[in-house]
Amino acid sequence: MDNILEVNYRITSTSIDSPMTEVSRSQYQGYSNKSAKGIPTSFFIQRFIDRTTLTLYLTPGAAQDGNKLNLYYSRRIQDAGAYGNASNVPYRFAPCMTAGLAYYLSQKNVPQRSQELKLFYEDELARAVKEDGDITSTYIAPKVYYPNA
Repeated sequence: MDNILEVNYRITSTSIDSPMTEVSRSQYQGYSNKSAKGIPTSFFIQRFIDRTTLTLYLTPGAAQDGNKLNLYYSRRIQDAGAYGNASNVPYRFAPCMTAGLAYYLSQKNVPQRSQELKLFYEDELARAVKEDGDITSTYIAPKVYYPNA
C-alpha cells in the first residue's frame, strides 16, 4: 500500500458502516488518551519507504471484537526487475512513462531535443491524469464584482 484513501468501520452485528476521518500527525499527537477504548472514529496514516501504517483512534476494545475495517488504498507501482518482466503500470500511463523516460534521457544525451520531448511528456501526463478524474457536469466560476469608483 502506498496511501490509504478512505476507511469505514463496519459493525458486524448490524452491518452498518461508519465513515472514519483522517487526522494529521499534529491532531493525533493532541489526543490526550491514545489508549482509550471504543468504536474508532478517526485514523492516522504514516507512510514509510517500505510500508504504510494505519493507527486507529479510539482503540477497539473487547466489545468491538469481530468488527471490520473496510479501506480503499492506492498501490505503489512495483519495479519491473529483469528485462523480460512486464512493467506494473496501468495501461493508460504507459505512453506517459515512455515519453517521460525519453525526456529524462534527452537531458543527458540530446539536450537540444529536451524542450520538445518535455512538451510531449507533459501532454501525455495530463491525458493520463485526466482519465483518473471524476467526470462531472459541474463548473464553478467566481463571481466578478467591479465596484463603482
